[in-house]
Amino acid sequence: MKRLFTLFFIVVMSFSANAQGSHTLDSTTLTSRVVADSLDIPWEILWGPDDHIWMTERYGRVSRINPETGTQDVILDLSSDVYQNSESGMMGMALHPDFENEPHVFIAYTYLDGSRIRERLVRFNYTNGKLEAADTLVGDIIGNTTHIGCRLWIMPDMTLLMTTGDAQNQTLPQDRSSLSGKVLRMNLDGSIPADNPDPNSLVWSSGHRNAQGLWLAPNGKLYSSEHGPTTDDELNILEPDRNYGWPNVHGMCDNPPEIEFCNDSNVVEPLVVWTPTIAPSDILWYDSWQIPEFRNKLLMTVLKDKSLISFEFNAEGDSVIKQTKFFKNEFQRLRDICVSPDGTIYLATSGNSWRNNNPFTHTIVELKNKDYNASIDGPYPYNNVCLSPNPLTVGQSLKLTMPPHAKGIFNMTDMLGRPVFHQQVDPTSEIKFQPRAGLYIWRLTLENGVVKDGKLVVE
Repeated sequence: MKRLFTLFFIVVMSFSANAQGSHTLDSTTLTSRVVADSLDIPWEILWGPDDHIWMTERYGRVSRINPETGTQDVILDLSSDVYQNSESGMMGMALHPDFENEPHVFIAYTYLDGSRIRERLVRFNYTNGKLEAADTLVGDIIGNTTHIGCRLWIMPDMTLLMTTGDAQNQTLPQDRSSLSGKVLRMNLDGSIPADNPDPNSLVWSSGHRNAQGLWLAPNGKLYSSEHGPTTDDELNILEPDRNYGWPNVHGMCDNPPEIEFCNDSNVVEPLVVWTPTIAPSDILWYDSWQIPEFRNKLLMTVLKDKSLISFEFNAEGDSVIKQTKFFKNEFQRLRDICVSPDGTIYLATSGNSWRNNNPFTHTIVELKNKDYNASIDGPYPYNNVCLSPNPLTVGQSLKLTMPPHAKGIFNMTDMLGRPVFHQQVDPTSEIKFQPRAGLYIWRLTLENGVVKDGKLVVE
């Protein structure tokens, strides 16, 4: 899209709501709108519990962005502490699932220890509109200007996963004593979970070059996107205590040395590989009715190929049966993605080239189906469906009332959209959800397409 700005509009950022475009999918027309521009390389965007977009910028800032006005409220400035060069800087972020009671924000970034580049994971408290009281959970991870991972994900068991890259040292991913080239798993205070593969180590999986995306899907699979070298970008299913091959295996185990290493080292082959490389970035499971072409599919933002890819899986979620590319060259390099509760998509763009440091090319773009009416096209009331008791006391049994002979899928997420429960149900089903105190979103999708959803309060 071409946009003309006056200097005044650039300064106050009031222009962003005026830049619009139209994008036609199979049967859906999406309107795009630039929400915010002139950003210092956005890396992570999340839909926050305050209905704002929470964003990290690589030069060291965290902001809340009003999706309607584009107003950017800086809540943390670590530019004096964060080391930014090439791909390094302030990167991954995660919000505590029970943010109302535990207003913790987890952020990963690179810093200098003397002349050495290192990574750390820090937990902040959100107080009075600012991020304060920093606690370093993990530090002194070997870093570099590239290949540093840094995607975060909080699991339903309240453990946190963090990806790390090989830091341009190919010996590290296969070195179990190193935290580089791994997926790390820790409790939310940084301690090692007792059920880690090695109870004395944060290492959860190994053999990673540079994992960029993490998402736990409703099917129970944990998916990850990963950068390859000049070949073999990957989409993986992550499993504990498994090896993902790097640097001994590039993509599939498809030559004699690789086959031997895979057999000896508990290697998991990727679901999909790309050669030539496309530079996959973040991933997200889309389950809204607003964009039918994306519903119940995994979406992946792509940098080098400047596109959004959707993946349709088999029933078990362990095989891709279809992948479709959208918006090829319609935007810029797509770094990250988040979704609002009504299904509106937000994309963080990252210039037109790898080393593009022009801030005016770094944006957040909204994609919205303006013809969508949730009361007609999506979840709508269904009088014979209810969840009780609500509020629920921890330890109580949960009962789902639904129409006779109906069958469907019952899902539960936390307030940040993280899946916590998934079950096939009928009127006789016992809901075996054993929640912690907090606020949850539940959704029942019946076989006839009727959807009922709501909130569950657990006291």
